Amino acid sequence: MSDATPFPALAGSIDAVMLILRLSARYGPLMFRHGNSADGTQPLCRPVGSIALDASDVKLGEIAGCEYWADATVFEQLKSGSLLLDVRVANSASPDAPALSDRFVLRRIDH
Repeated sequence: MSDATPFPALAGSIDAVMLILRLSARYGPLMFRHGNSADGTQPLCRPVGSIALDASDVKLGEIAGCEYWADATVFEQLKSGSLLLDVRVANSASPDAPALSDRFVLRRIDH
């Protein structure tokens, strides 16, 4: 990939950083991979080394010390503009629901 390839600006919301810190305390160092899945906004977040990276995956950056990778198809869709890793809070009627049911989502930011 040449140096002229534009990379999106990648940032994390306060909620995302706080969730990363909670998960890291519980599971150790984490990484993200954004694959070409049915829910295109939701990346995988797993312990470092538990997500297989393809040779064509692109590192978009880091958020709270966690590498964020995207497969080549997703990178082509995201490569311009700014991106925000955020949290989709789980809707639970039960106060006993596990706090770790919240989900990371990637949002495009329009300036």
